[in-house]
Amino acid sequence: MSMSQIKRDARTAIHGSMAEPCIYTDRDAPAIPSAEQSAGGLSLSARFKSKMRVGAAESDAMAILENVESLIFNQDQLDALGLELESGAVVEFPGYGISFRLDQRMDDDGPLNRYWTVTRP
Repeated sequence: MSMSQIKRDARTAIHGSMAEPCIYTDRDAPAIPSAEQSAGGLSLSARFKSKMRVGAAESDAMAILENVESLIFNQDQLDALGLELESGAVVEFPGYGISFRLDQRMDDDGPLNRYWTVTRP
């Protein structure tokens, strides 16, 4: 087995065990996954990530900490659902009663994970 396949399998396993089911809604389009997609065994899940970073400040003597929240999606799931994520769409986690609005796509770290910064609606 190649090193790239080992990495892909590990990332798939991490996503499978740590991601939570979610629903994607973009403007007036129907929610994804639809009832038909769910009945066909398709699902959408994402992982939440939050990190603190030092932001720009007006002077060198002061630093501002910023909390950056993001969601991580699995490209294989997105492909299976025929879903192209769009800025401004809402991702809801029914199990937690919380929603996020997709803000900006972040750089990928490989072929599998898709990172988006989010805001709270």
